[in-house]
Amino acid sequence: QVKLNFRGTNVGDDGANAIANGLQGLQQLQQVALYFESTRVGDDGANAIANGLQGLQQLQKIHMIFAGTQVGDGGAIAVGNALQALTQLQKITMNFYGTKVTCEAKNSFNEKLSRPGVVLRVE
Repeated sequence: QVKLNFRGTNVGDDGANAIANGLQGLQQLQQVALYFESTRVGDDGANAIANGLQGLQQLQKIHMIFAGTQVGDGGAIAVGNALQALTQLQKITMNFYGTKVTCEAKNSFNEKLSRPGVVLRVE
């Protein structure tokens, strides 16, 4: 299990990229919580995190908070696409409150990730 809390720090897209690189080496990881609330992370950072998540085929639970960041539809969709490929996921919690992510993107996120046996919460 990995829990990283960057809330209220100056972490931006470069920091998110470094975090994503670190995630790539944790292929047996089953649970991850990443808190980017009130940071400078934007779409580039969310895309990097999405790339970092792609190899985590054993991942069962993910909790990510992007509230109060610069993430928009492109970043949210990239994360959704990455999570869609992770077939072992059982619980997904995503928070995009106070971002540039539109309701349409959140709905798309929900549609992509809704499947039997998965507890999904997207805000």
